[in-house]
Amino acid sequence: MDYQKLDTSLALAVDAKGRAPEARDLSVLVRLVAPPSDVQLAQLQGAGVDSAAAGRTVVTGTLSRRDVETLSGQPWVLSLTLSAQRRPAGPA
Repeated sequence: MDYQKLDTSLALAVDAKGRAPEARDLSVLVRLVAPPSDVQLAQLQGAGVDSAAAGRTVVTGTLSRRDVETLSGQPWVLSLTLSAQRRPAGPA
């Protein structure tokens, strides 16, 4: 795994005790060097990235530890960040 491409929160999450390597339970933002080619898009989709990734350089998905490991090793992936959970807006 290329930990230099992971933010601190994601690095801690993938190394958490008890995390199954294949469980897709990490909401991740993936920054790409350029919009993905068809081959790269297929790899992203196989890893749990939203199919609307075509033409974008920032994509999101629910990934497993193994998916994060695989994508972090790709030269066309700039960085991976654990997505923050959004809270509902409070009263106006």
